[in-house]
Amino acid sequence: MSEKDLNYLVNLHQVLKENDIIEQLREYAEAHQVPIVHPLTLDMIKQLIRMKDVRSVLEIGTAIGYSSMQFASVKSGIHVTTVERNPDMIQRAKENIQHYRYEDNITLVEGDASERHDAIFNQTYDMLFIDAAKAQSKRFFEMYAPLVKPGGLILTDNVLYHGFVADIDVVRSRNVKQMVKKVQKYNEWLIQLEGYHTNFLDIEDGLAITIKGE
Repeated sequence: MSEKDLNYLVNLHQVLKENDIIEQLREYAEAHQVPIVHPLTLDMIKQLIRMKDVRSVLEIGTAIGYSSMQFASVKSGIHVTTVERNPDMIQRAKENIQHYRYEDNITLVEGDASERHDAIFNQTYDMLFIDAAKAQSKRFFEMYAPLVKPGGLILTDNVLYHGFVADIDVVRSRNVKQMVKKVQKYNEWLIQLEGYHTNFLDIEDGLAITIKGE
């Protein structure tokens, strides 16, 4: 997508954001360099929630609680279980969830997602959203996809990783290059995964939409 097309669509959707009080958090996130889901990606996910009548969401990576609240705001009756390990993010998310009055719609699980089985494995979910450490996407998918109901959604954000995945040769940092290779391997593994159907969308930083087989 060209930069002009991207800006046009973001500005077009901005009309819908004028009465979205949660959107106030985007300014904070940008000022404090907190990674949150991009506007067009968020709009796509919210549309999928409507289309699939999603009622229960498991989110790996809370950050400041922005996406959790956005998902919960789509319609009444949605509950989001979200996992975060960063103490600073946990505190900020708690404050935001309370401030915007989403305490009844969101359960914040504190700790590493790979270790908090006790708070996560006791139910099933209509949707899994993976938006944590990119090097761990495959691990989180393998751990939590079994909890997604047949026909449910599994969404992975940042599968294009700033455009580096399609053009790794431009990467100079060794650490970043290793990260990009892991994302590439994850994408290749995901598209071929038996029992799941995946499409990749070129929306901002890339979104993988996976449907679990019935």
